Amino acid sequence: MENMNVLDRFSSIIEDDLKKQLKKMVKDGEGYHPFAGDVLRSLEEYLLRQGRRIASSSTLMVYNGYTSQIDDRITRAGSSIELYRHSILAHDDIADAEMFRRGGKTLHKLFEEGYDEHFGIGTAIFAGNMLYSFSLQTMLQSGFDDDKLKDVVNLLASGYKDVNESQILDLLFEYKTPTVEEWSAMASKRAASLFRASMLAGAILASAPKRDLTLLEHASRHIGYAFDIQDDIIDTFAVKEEYGREPGGDLLKRKKPLHIILAMQKEPSIASLIEGGTDVAEVDILRIRELIRDCGALDEAKSISRQHGKEAKELISLTEMDQGTKGSLIALINYVEESLDWYR
Repeated sequence: MENMNVLDRFSSIIEDDLKKQLKKMVKDGEGYHPFAGDVLRSLEEYLLRQGRRIASSSTLMVYNGYTSQIDDRITRAGSSIELYRHSILAHDDIADAEMFRRGGKTLHKLFEEGYDEHFGIGTAIFAGNMLYSFSLQTMLQSGFDDDKLKDVVNLLASGYKDVNESQILDLLFEYKTPTVEEWSAMASKRAASLFRASMLAGAILASAPKRDLTLLEHASRHIGYAFDIQDDIIDTFAVKEEYGREPGGDLLKRKKPLHIILAMQKEPSIASLIEGGTDVAEVDILRIRELIRDCGALDEAKSISRQHGKEAKELISLTEMDQGTKGSLIALINYVEESLDWYR
């Protein structure tokens, strides 16, 4: 629990700095046009919704693991990662036609109020682009050496391309049934891309040894897989009170997360329910949940997630980070593994 408190502390530090950055952005927007100020205030509310800020906190964790300090520069870099993450979420929510995000309306639904769907989607697309720009600007203004910043900005640009590629495949899989190998290829550039960017940013800015950059790159990939599998299981099996939105959304959209692909291979009736040519009903969601459990797909997906977590922990233990930081990162992975037991 003490190690998880480190995550909460770093999340709070980032949030305090993020508030300052967003306040400046709102002021600049108001100077351009009153509505630009309104848009940026909506972005401010969107970014400051309650959450653990795991990716950006991992930037601070890794940096602290090599330098034994948290300074204004790395805090600003953490804000950059948070802006980067939300630029991805804003567009992801549009593609997935999501209504809610962390207990509030998604960005395109916020902008739709008083106008229409076309306006909401268009404005959210441009606002997401602005968040990506703000992310790069914030990183470049963090105060680190130019050579390090060049490497980190290239890392973010590469990650942004990767995650967009993965989202295209994720969208494609709503219209076809992927193999486990295809899912793995898609997921290698989803959460794995975000954790690669966030963890390597902390390592690069801390002048970590080259060997550790390789270890952390591989570890971040495994962490990303573990998080993706967990998040997809939550979407299928959680309740609204703990998830912040109605569960089963992926099923309604005919998405194919790992546990669904495994279930379709084991139980043909699931494929007919999901790909039967009619909308998936709520009663079907309950039936699909039951079939996923009974055929063993849920347990198999959990096992794969835990294996990725195990490999990530082994790689982290080989780095030169201090033992406290290693413990915090391993505790974070353990938290993901333990949460899998909430859904049976």
